[in-house]
Amino acid sequence: MLASSDTPQDPRPRAQRAICDGCGARGSIEPGEHRICSECGGPYRPMALLEGLVDRWLAPVPQHVSELYPRHLKLIELLWTADGRGREMYAALAPQKVSYGQFVTRATQIVVRGLAEGWIEVVIPAAPTDDDTAYHLRFIDPERWADALTAAFGSSISGTGGR
Repeated sequence: MLASSDTPQDPRPRAQRAICDGCGARGSIEPGEHRICSECGGPYRPMALLEGLVDRWLAPVPQHVSELYPRHLKLIELLWTADGRGREMYAALAPQKVSYGQFVTRATQIVVRGLAEGWIEVVIPAAPTDDDTAYHLRFIDPERWADALTAAFGSSISGTGGR
């Protein structure tokens, strides 16, 4: 059993385990607090005694993932595939038995790694704008991008594609 100091996500001493009536998301609420689920918009309610016991024994460990993470990945995907560049790269590499969707997902992870390592930079305007060209990626080391793509899809690249 975890001590209360081991649960930094719920430091409130009077908080109760709660569940969303809409999607089953779990969290905590103070007595008398009304909380709305960020996933589905449903109301949270305190768990019943038996429900709480079963939840403590069988529920998966709470996952604390940013709500922005999937949107961040989608933005990165949209930036590197803009203006048909994703399709061009897919056609140039011509990976065998890899769908375009699979290619984009794996290549987006390479872009994320490149951003973290500094060989790709993202340019985002200070304020939202309707001008799509204001948002873009800058490949500081395009050879590294090409090498990473080739390594990721090396065994599935046909002899006619590639660099």
